[in-house]
Amino acid sequence: MAITAESVTRFSQALGLPDTGAVPPTYLISLTLPAADRLIDDPDFGLDWSRVLHREQRFAYHRDLRAGDEVTCAVTVESIKTVAGNDLLSLRTAVEDGRGVAAEVWTTLFVAAPQEPA
Repeated sequence: MAITAESVTRFSQALGLPDTGAVPPTYLISLTLPAADRLIDDPDFGLDWSRVLHREQRFAYHRDLRAGDEVTCAVTVESIKTVAGNDLLSLRTAVEDGRGVAAEVWTTLFVAAPQEPA
């Protein structure tokens, strides 16, 4: 997928940032979240979106990305932990360009335990 100047501009405007042409630090969420859809929407994985809250997001850039760069996103489930009946799902997405991993994005989702019938 391509990082387009238009998508960078729209993202910057949505956050009220000046459009400098640079990729904003959190821009990668617009690429990595859709990349995780394949896993998250998999019925065999069994994630119930009605019980999901976004808990945390972290970004690590290994080099700058710019409009015009072609990237791919590879999503890995790093862990699934159960805490007090709730699940914490940790995903790592490697964002690669033609030279290797340019950035990594970690996403943690909180999945509430199913409600017991009253």
